[in-house]
Amino acid sequence: MDLANTLREERKSAELQHLDKNFYQQVGAYLVGLGQEHSKVGDPFSVEAQILHDTLKGEKSSVNRLIDQRLKKIVRRALRNARSDSREDSFQGMTEEEEEIYRSLLSGIAKGREAIMAHVSHTERPLTGKKDIIRDYEVVRLLDSVPLFVGVDGRIYLLSKDDVAALPAVHAKNLRNKNLAAEVKIER
Repeated sequence: MDLANTLREERKSAELQHLDKNFYQQVGAYLVGLGQEHSKVGDPFSVEAQILHDTLKGEKSSVNRLIDQRLKKIVRRALRNARSDSREDSFQGMTEEEEEIYRSLLSGIAKGREAIMAHVSHTERPLTGKKDIIRDYEVVRLLDSVPLFVGVDGRIYLLSKDDVAALPAVHAKNLRNKNLAAEVKIER
């Protein structure tokens, strides 16, 4: 594994370079292997021990810089996508850990943007009573993740598989019709 080369390639492009979904697990196993190899060397002051020590130190440094480079790009992508309706290829090239970071960022940005816009436009919606919520909204459990969308109520929704959410009835119906959500019955 050549982390310095991976870092060099990442720095060349403004977009995320494709990494395997389990890239960081592979890196962890690689670094553990280097550490074990280093600890097996009998003489800690030998040339071999020094080379392994320097290699391990350099690879750890490379992976930290790679993470920083990729996080900058993920933050930029989340900012860009929070403003647009386009969600295709949002996770392209990301590892599992990066996808989770991206989802959290996108959700946080969307919620923050919504709160700011409510203050700026002075149109913060008054809270409705529970009866109104039950009538105009439906509670559903997501059977699969759906792209971020703006509801008819003006709220931004970023929903993942197994989330339970109160959605405007029109959206809940559409998601159920597409087999993306199941209705949750609420007893009064």
